[in-house]
Amino acid sequence: MNYYLHIGVCVALILSIVALGLYRKWLEDRCDHYIHLHGDAHDTAVIDTQSAMCKRIEVLDKLKTGLIVAVIVYALAVAAYATYLAWNTQPMT
Repeated sequence: MNYYLHIGVCVALILSIVALGLYRKWLEDRCDHYIHLHGDAHDTAVIDTQSAMCKRIEVLDKLKTGLIVAVIVYALAVAAYATYLAWNTQPMT
């Protein structure tokens, strides 16, 4: 079993999680947390932009959560298989 390949896949998944987190932070910094609406035509554009930004952030949160679960399950599966192989290859004395 090539452990370097599996460790590389885990590292790549972790780096993608970090990249998604940084992208989410960048999107959140672009959001306007203090919107002042005045009841004119400009308000609908601001509301639509902020709504689209919030939906994109929600999708990123779900994707990041799914990737975190996938990394944990994958790492546990590799560790369990490595433990199983180590357990079965020990000499019986």
